Amino acid sequence: MRFLAGLSLAINLVFACPLLATAAISSVMDADELLVKNKYAQAEDAYRGLLDSDETGDAYAGLAVSLAKQNTPVKILEAEKILRMAREKYADNSNVIAAGGYVSYIHSKTVASPAKRDLYLEAAETLCKRAIKANPDILIAQQTLGQVRVAQDDIDGAVDPFRKAAALAPDAINLTFLAQSLLHLDRADKEAADLIEKALGLKSDYPPAHLQKALILAQQGKPEDAFMELRGIAKDERSAEWYCVEGDIYRKQGDGPGALASWRESIRQDPHSPDPYKHMAEYHAQRGDGEFAINDMHSALEILPNDLVMRSQLADLALHEDKLDVAETEYKTILVANPDDAQAILGLAHVGFRKARKDGQYPPGWQKLMDQLQNVVTEQSVKGQVLKGAKNLKESIQISEAEKSLSQQHFRDARKAFGGVINAHREESFELLNLGEQAYNDGDLKSAEQAYNFAKQNPDVAQRAEQGMSRIADQRNEAARQTTLGNATWKTPDVAVDHYKQALIADPQYANAYYGLFSLFARGERPDPQKAIEYATSFLEAADDNNPLRKEVEIGLVKLKKKFSNEKKK
Repeated sequence: MRFLAGLSLAINLVFACPLLATAAISSVMDADELLVKNKYAQAEDAYRGLLDSDETGDAYAGLAVSLAKQNTPVKILEAEKILRMAREKYADNSNVIAAGGYVSYIHSKTVASPAKRDLYLEAAETLCKRAIKANPDILIAQQTLGQVRVAQDDIDGAVDPFRKAAALAPDAINLTFLAQSLLHLDRADKEAADLIEKALGLKSDYPPAHLQKALILAQQGKPEDAFMELRGIAKDERSAEWYCVEGDIYRKQGDGPGALASWRESIRQDPHSPDPYKHMAEYHAQRGDGEFAINDMHSALEILPNDLVMRSQLADLALHEDKLDVAETEYKTILVANPDDAQAILGLAHVGFRKARKDGQYPPGWQKLMDQLQNVVTEQSVKGQVLKGAKNLKESIQISEAEKSLSQQHFRDARKAFGGVINAHREESFELLNLGEQAYNDGDLKSAEQAYNFAKQNPDVAQRAEQGMSRIADQRNEAARQTTLGNATWKTPDVAVDHYKQALIADPQYANAYYGLFSLFARGERPDPQKAIEYATSFLEAADDNNPLRKEVEIGLVKLKKKFSNEKKK
C-alpha cells in the first residue's frame, strides 16, 4: 500500500513514497495514488468502493488515513469508527494498526484538554510501536512516532524514528522532519543544515524546508537572509510555526515588540503549541519581567505538564521573584516525580530559608533537606556520574551555604560565599542582576551591592543595576530611621526593641541596630547579659573593621562573657 507522509508538513509533491506496507491489490494502489496526490476526498471515495472486497484490511486503513488527512472533527471521528470496524476483522494487520496510530495523533491535535491530548498521544505511540514491531518498514508508523514524541516534548526520542523514515524514503518531507528535530536540539547542527539543503534540492518550493532554512540562517547571524526565506513562503502556507520562527528572528534583531507580536500570532493559530510560550518566557525572564515569564511558563506547562525541565525553570524563576509559594509547589511537584533531584532539593531549601527570614524562625526541615542533597551528590559521585548542571549545582550549594551563614548571623562567611559566585560571573551582566536580586531577597545587601556595582558597568543593564542600588539605599535609609527611633525610646524598652528589630528587617546587617540592642540589654533598665552577648557578636560580624564602635563592643563583650560565666557558676 502506498501513502505520502503529510501531517503538518503536507504539500503536493510530484513523487510518491510507500507509507504503509505494499499491498497486492492494484485497485487499492490506484486509491493510494489519489492519497499520494493529496486528493483526500477522491481517495476517500475510492477506498469506500473497495471495502466490500477488502480481504486484508488495507482499504480500511487507507480510508481511515484519507479521512484523517481532511482534518475536520467529523472526518476524524469517522476515521476512528472505520478503524474500530477494521480491528474487528483485521486486528493483526500492521497497516490498520499504523493507521490507528496516525488517526490518534491527528485527534490529539483537536482536543482542548491536556489530559485527553496526552491519552491520544499515548495511544498513538503504542499503536505505532506495535506496527513497527510487526513491520519496521511502515513509513507512516515511523513518521507518526516521531511526531508524537515531538508533541510530548521528547525531541531526543523523535530523532530515531525520523531518521528511519528518512532512510525508508529520503524525500523532502522526511529529510525536513529529521532536520527539524535536530535543530530543536541544536540550532547550529551541521547535519540538519545539510539535510535541509538536500530537501530543497529535491523540492525547491517546499515551504517547511524553507522555514527550517530561515532558522539556520538566523542562527548563523544572517537575519536579513532568514527573513527572505520566510517571506518567500506563500501566505496561505504560513503556519503557527512560521510565526514562531519569525518571532525568533525578530528577537535576534533586538526587536522585542515584533517578536512578541509574532509569538502571539503563533499561539492564536495553534493554542496547543508550547514553543511560543517558552520563547516568550525566555524573553521576559531575560528582560527581568518575571511576572510575565511566570505566566508564560504556566501556559506552557498546561500543554506539557510533564516537562520537568521547564517546571524547574519556573520554580527557579519564582524563587528569584520571591514568589515562594509558587516555587515551593513546583519544587515539590518535581520531587514527587524524581525524589533525588538535587536542584529541586536545594531549591526547596532556599524557599525554607526565605520563608524563615520573613517569619523570623529558621525552618526545622532545612538541615534534613541539605542532608538529603549531600546523600544524592555523594551517591552520584560514588557511581562516577556527573550531576546534570553540576556547575550550577555547585554554585547553588555555595549560595545555600551563604544563606545558612546569614541565618546564623555569620555575615562575613555569607559575604565570602556570595562574593565567590558573584566574582565568577562579573563579566555576565544579566547573571549579575540575578545574583544581586537573590542576595537582596536573602537580606545580604552588601553582596547585592557588589553584584549591582559590577553589573552597572555594562550600559545594557546599567539602568536596572541602578534601580537595584536605589532599592538598597531605601532599605538602609529605613534601617537608619528605625534605629534612630529605637535610640529615642530607651525609656520604653519594648518599643525600642521593636524599632531596632524593624531596622534589621529592612537591613539584616545594619550594624547600628545591633549596637543599639547590645547597649540596651547590656546597660538598659532591664539588662540581659545573654541577649547582649548575642547582639554584640552580631554587631562585630556586621560592622566594618574601621567602625569606631568596634573597640567598645569588643571590650564590653569580654566583660559580659566573664560576668555571664560567673553567674552560671553560682
